[in-house]
Amino acid sequence: MLRVWNVTLVIVTFFLTIFGTFMTRSGIVQSVHAFGEDRELAWMFTVFMIAILTFSFGFVIYRLPLLRSRHELDSWVSREAAFLANNWILLFSAFFVLFATMFPTLSEALRGENHRLTVGPTFFNKWMLPIGLTLLLLTGIGPLLAWRKSTVRNLVEQFLWPSLAGVVTAIALYAFGVRVWTSGICFALCAFVTTTVLQELIRGAEVRKGATGSDIMTAMIGLVGRSRRRYGGYVVHIGIMLMFLGFAGQGFYREEQVLLKVGQQTVVGPFTVRHDALRVTSDAQKQMVTGHVTVFEDGREIDQMRPARWFFAKHEEEPTTEVAIRRAVSEDLYLVLGSYDPATQQATYKIVINPLVNWIWFGFAVMALGTGLALLPESAFAFAAARIPAGAATTTLLLLVALSPAPVRAQHAESSQTVIVVPRSQLEKDLQTEIICMCGDCGRKRIGECLCPLAAEMRGEVATLVAQGKTREQIYAYYIAKYGSQEPLSSPIDEGFNRLAWFFPYLIGATGAASIAIVAFRWSRREAAPAPQQAQADAAEDPTLRERLDDELRDLD
Repeated sequence: MLRVWNVTLVIVTFFLTIFGTFMTRSGIVQSVHAFGEDRELAWMFTVFMIAILTFSFGFVIYRLPLLRSRHELDSWVSREAAFLANNWILLFSAFFVLFATMFPTLSEALRGENHRLTVGPTFFNKWMLPIGLTLLLLTGIGPLLAWRKSTVRNLVEQFLWPSLAGVVTAIALYAFGVRVWTSGICFALCAFVTTTVLQELIRGAEVRKGATGSDIMTAMIGLVGRSRRRYGGYVVHIGIMLMFLGFAGQGFYREEQVLLKVGQQTVVGPFTVRHDALRVTSDAQKQMVTGHVTVFEDGREIDQMRPARWFFAKHEEEPTTEVAIRRAVSEDLYLVLGSYDPATQQATYKIVINPLVNWIWFGFAVMALGTGLALLPESAFAFAAARIPAGAATTTLLLLVALSPAPVRAQHAESSQTVIVVPRSQLEKDLQTEIICMCGDCGRKRIGECLCPLAAEMRGEVATLVAQGKTREQIYAYYIAKYGSQEPLSSPIDEGFNRLAWFFPYLIGATGAASIAIVAFRWSRREAAPAPQQAQADAAEDPTLRERLDDELRDLD
């Protein structure tokens, strides 16, 4: 099925790789990697991209008779339909990223303005949240659907436990006070995907256990050995689920900035951060300004952290920021040294708590493991591939985990003065992520991230405007008037020509979804099957025969 479509996607993938390089190097989009104005280079890229499309699609047309689909979609409720939906969502995501990346250039060309708009994280996050959650849902739904067509009985049997796991997880999260709806939905879908994979693995192992006479663990290993690609793909699904756990942690992200004197401490989330000293040292290459910080949790000292600013010789005007990071399974703690005064030993720290972020990297590792599993030779599972004679020894796997945490010495700063960070208004926090620093040297960072003097001045302006009772729209208007364009904004305002940036992806997505629905509807129209085939279908409902068929069909996935 969809051979022409698949080959087309391969061609477009390679073309977009070259096009992305062209955008970056030519300066069409703002990038520190641009080579600058070079017409010859632009023409070389253009000719090469035209050649790619001409020759690639020329071969597709030439070989079109060989690429015609041999099968059609039998039912909307099938694994093929899930693949089709997943395919379209990924394609729409690629188009959306391309369109949003190119929109500042398109706006500049069509409107004739000298100031480019900025399409920043706010714009992308608004779109990618629902798209990502939909992809995660399909990750769990796909394995539960049968090839060609799923019956009502099959749907009930397959979806019962995964759906129950997702619902129970959602209820438990609500009961424990989780009110971040995006993270809550993500956690529930992660439970759904995990239960799906475990259910497929356990059911397959039970069938193989009955067929070979082995124990459940040996049957499970033999099952994976026989269908390495299938279960390697399931491991990849688990890796994706772990990555989404890390993404869900962003709903509990905490960030504060505080000015501390020596001996003062501040409380952010579960951590107490104490400023001990500010020291200036140097070596042959650089001068280092280092903050000495002690971190406590529940009254216990858990770490000594050293955020710093480094000034390299001959590049003193471009200091590097050395972020101190404390990694943990549940959350990472980042400390960034901002402004400082060596004479008074005062320092401003940016304190960030980033929950679950390490699960993203762990998910990547699990995805690599699944890929390796799919590539392993069958001989690696030979010991579990044959029928086990009665009375023979079976596989036993024992996992022994000894956790003996080292004692942590508690230190209490009785004489220190605790500085409680006064929470800024939510509007001020939002604006620090929605307004771009205009210094021109930081790569257009948001004012909440940039440490330059202009960013500090703009943060002060925002605080003053919010204190004066200005609304978000009025503060936007202030910066648009000050700089003469929407360049200081991280997302284009949803009005006038800019509305195209918000509406066009909706239009393309709806058009594509309607097209897919029409094609699927036409493919799924079938006449009534002849009586012999109906008899075979009835026979396939026999539980014993179905188990045998499922076991044999695992080799075909």
